[in-house]
Amino acid sequence: MIRISKLLNNEEKSNVANCILRQLPEWFGIEESIIEYVNRVKSTDFYAVYYLDNPVGFISIKSNNEYTSEVYVIGILKKYHNHGIGKKLLKIVEESLIKDNVKFLMVKTLGDSHPDINYKYTRKFYKKTGFYPLEEIKEI
Repeated sequence: MIRISKLLNNEEKSNVANCILRQLPEWFGIEESIIEYVNRVKSTDFYAVYYLDNPVGFISIKSNNEYTSEVYVIGILKKYHNHGIGKKLLKIVEESLIKDNVKFLMVKTLGDSHPDINYKYTRKFYKKTGFYPLEEIKEI
């Protein structure tokens, strides 16, 4: 029932991102940030997750240079958390990046010193999928 598709149409990317991010206020509660994500996903590699033809999640991958890419933004509806969808998205992304000879995939998120419980679960997800903390920047 779950289908993952790479989207190429910029408006479709923006529409999926907008739909999902607005349903995740625990992580994406700042209007200006949502608007920025929705606009910037157009210039990224974008994979959408559908359940019965309804978008339930996505991942957006930004290329920083020929060696490094980053998870620009990822969102999965809470109802679908802990069903392996994020892990599947990362696997698809990693396979694509390996084919393109990209050596590093990174993600930026709030660090351990931040008290937000939702980001604690976010960090747990990233650690479980093979990411390691490199640096915590507290000035942002």
